[in-house]
Amino acid sequence: MKIIKIFIPLIFLTCISYSKSLVNPFASSDARKGGMLVLHTSEFPKSFNLYVNNAADAALVFGLVYDSLLDIHPLTLEFIPLIADSWKVSADKKVFTFHIDRKAKWADGRPITARDVLFTYDTIMDTNNMTSVQRLFLSRFDRPEILDDYTIRFKASTVHYNNLVTLAGLNILPEHLYRGKDFNKSFNMKLPGSSGPYELTDVKEGRYYELTRRDDYWADVLPYRQGMYNFKKLRFKVIRDDKVAFEAFKKGDFDVFTDISPKRWVTETDSEKFANNWIIKQKVYNYAPRGIRGFAINMRKKIFQDIRVRKALFMLLDRKTILEKIMYNQMTPLYSYFPGLGGSKPYNEIINYNPERAKKLLREAGFTTLDKEGYLINSRGERLEFTISSVADETMEKVLTLFSDSCKKAGIKVNIDTVSWATLIKKLDNYDFDLVSIGWTGTLFPDPEQLWHSRHANEIGGSNLSGYKNKKVDSLINSLPPIFNAEQRLKIIIVIDKLIYKDVPYILFWGADYIRIFYKNCFGKPKTVFSKYGGTSDVIAYWWYEEEKVKRLREAERKKEPLPQEEVEVFYDRNVK
Repeated sequence: MKIIKIFIPLIFLTCISYSKSLVNPFASSDARKGGMLVLHTSEFPKSFNLYVNNAADAALVFGLVYDSLLDIHPLTLEFIPLIADSWKVSADKKVFTFHIDRKAKWADGRPITARDVLFTYDTIMDTNNMTSVQRLFLSRFDRPEILDDYTIRFKASTVHYNNLVTLAGLNILPEHLYRGKDFNKSFNMKLPGSSGPYELTDVKEGRYYELTRRDDYWADVLPYRQGMYNFKKLRFKVIRDDKVAFEAFKKGDFDVFTDISPKRWVTETDSEKFANNWIIKQKVYNYAPRGIRGFAINMRKKIFQDIRVRKALFMLLDRKTILEKIMYNQMTPLYSYFPGLGGSKPYNEIINYNPERAKKLLREAGFTTLDKEGYLINSRGERLEFTISSVADETMEKVLTLFSDSCKKAGIKVNIDTVSWATLIKKLDNYDFDLVSIGWTGTLFPDPEQLWHSRHANEIGGSNLSGYKNKKVDSLINSLPPIFNAEQRLKIIIVIDKLIYKDVPYILFWGADYIRIFYKNCFGKPKTVFSKYGGTSDVIAYWWYEEEKVKRLREAERKKEPLPQEEVEVFYDRNVK
């Protein structure tokens, strides 16, 4: 399935407003609110404050508590009103004026005003705050100007195709609850006030966190929000061991489970609950953007500055065996840092497992002699040795074992450093690693600057983990901002991808063009399961407990009777008219 379509959104409109009758095609008028949705998470967030913790778990919670200026239509990808009920972009694409909906209010009843927007900007741009990732994007704008209580104007210092994306997605903070407090410390485990559908109401560090649906959510009056966010409570329970978590799910401790390894998908779904369809097992194929995963190579380290060493390491990862024996043929190898952009046929060199070619490259790089322990050394007596840092995971442990054995046969000593997610984040923030197993989620609006521009190579807490520097790539990235034609940008990003791929800053792993999910057979949901570009967070946005299905499931379990089977593979295009 090609997903190139997702990168051509209609986001550059100088649009003013939308019809008040705008409806959401994935939300159901049949949805009923109530019940607690219990979800699994493998790690407790170090902070719920997205602006100091740029992580997926924080982004989910933060976005449920604090609304953004605009929303994105899940089908057309056009911007639509949320906190701002209208907006205007100047002809030169440098000035962005937002008018705030007078209905928009905080949970305490106070109105959301232009001062809250200005405060959010000032907080992110304050260099005393650990907001470097968000500051990168907002640095394109001068300090905004308040025109009146409900109108604010941003002026960009430079034209950029993603400027409206940046401002539209800005989650607004309540000035009256945040001002005068330590932004880096005061809001890690609490998020005071709320403009979104949920409030963070219960946090037990290391165990669980809970959000409660607001009965007075201001945006419930908007037609677009009808039938959304239907669960009264969301509880995220922390179980770090995925085996223990899966057993807990089968016992009924979780309602939905998404931490599904290929092995689990293939070999661990023959129990009574799966066989009787009390638990539904599905692969969902839609247009969700694909991310990447691999070993990021720290090119700041002298040993990895030779491309021959990096490429040799890539050739020592036996992806074919891993995909067959460990991934059960459920994944496909990655040949790009922007999967899906160029269609299904790889345009980059296919780097396969080739230990003999790897050894030749290492000899060319100067590693020609073995020491007393049988490991390669160069003319300076420096051993070819490194450490791989990774979060504990049964599947990854098998991959690490296979890779380290392959490296050992080639004369390379590999040490494995298995750590908690919190420890890994600290290592990443300070680039304290040799190789690290890491993944990046895909994005609807790809911008290669954050991960690949040299200006971010040594930025503490940044995303350019490899310390990657390439003047040609920098130049191409610098050429992208004023290009508003998505097809033209696509062509440039493909050239960028080819250059990065040749430099081997990562040892790329594998991916899938679908999403795996297990869930109790008691939910109402869209026919497509997820929205066109959505993922598992759509469970929170669009699903609900269907009372009749809840009763039916209880009765089936009591009588030991099967329920009707549902499709194992769900294809978006087959379920829409």
